[in-house]
Amino acid sequence: MKKIILLAITIINSVVLFSQNDINNQLSTEHKSVDGTKISIVPPNGFTTASNFLGFQQTQSGSSIMVLDIPGPFSEVSKGLTKEGLLSQGMTLKETHKLTLNSLPAVLLKAEQNAYGNIYTKYILAFGTEEESILINGTFPQNIEDLNEVLKKALLSTVYDSNKKINPFDTVDFEISTDGTDIVFAKNISNSLIFNRDGKIPSETKDKVSLIIVKAFSNVDIMDKKLFAMNRIRQLPIVIKKIISTEPIEIDGINGYEIIADGSDKKTGNKEKAYQVILFSDSLYYLIFGSSQADFDNNIELFKKLAKTFKRK
Repeated sequence: MKKIILLAITIINSVVLFSQNDINNQLSTEHKSVDGTKISIVPPNGFTTASNFLGFQQTQSGSSIMVLDIPGPFSEVSKGLTKEGLLSQGMTLKETHKLTLNSLPAVLLKAEQNAYGNIYTKYILAFGTEEESILINGTFPQNIEDLNEVLKKALLSTVYDSNKKINPFDTVDFEISTDGTDIVFAKNISNSLIFNRDGKIPSETKDKVSLIIVKAFSNVDIMDKKLFAMNRIRQLPIVIKKIISTEPIEIDGINGYEIIADGSDKKTGNKEKAYQVILFSDSLYYLIFGSSQADFDNNIELFKKLAKTFKRK
């Protein structure tokens, strides 16, 4: 599960303050449901429904509110929301506020992050149950101080409907076919889909086969796409020891690169084979990532077969 959590958070120290607050929210006419989630929020004025992720955005200021649904108990997920955990993701923790949100354990973090030459302030509201955890990330440029309390207030307006039924495939604008294979859908996290052999997170099969398809959250200006693909695989949550091959590929009319690499599990050190396809569409990209800890040759062929079924809706 740690690998999935790390992959999700990568999409999101000085003084640490502790406080305790009880927050009980009720749905109002100002609340807007975040499609594909169990969350409703009162977005700030000027924020509209995001086009590339689950949440809201203010394009002019480069600010956003992003909702992530993590497949794991909050008691475990919250262990990574520390000074050290955030620092490993390039964030400096500034404040920690312990909360109770509609009777659920929660925490509100304030952090800073340097990205694309700018410093951003981040509010991260995290809460959940023993079945799932929710992370809501509010981000704005540090120099726009007026958004500080505005973003914080929006996050604290959150209403979570645990009984709401959602279609996980509605959260993405792509699909793959697993017909003729033993691969099954396991979980969606924001704008990504996770597949494996037993539908469990983490997988309990011997080879730990996992396939993740995700669409980039924001526009990126990529000059050298091959180099970008080779660097991107090294940012994934396994240790890459050797890139075996890097080949151009075209799927669904989109060009990109296919990479096969040898690596190892960061936690156990077990040998692991990695498969990555990045497809560059306009200023966005789609990432297909497969990993296996056994039966390497057959599983790489499986990943290739599945990747070729990728198509946009």
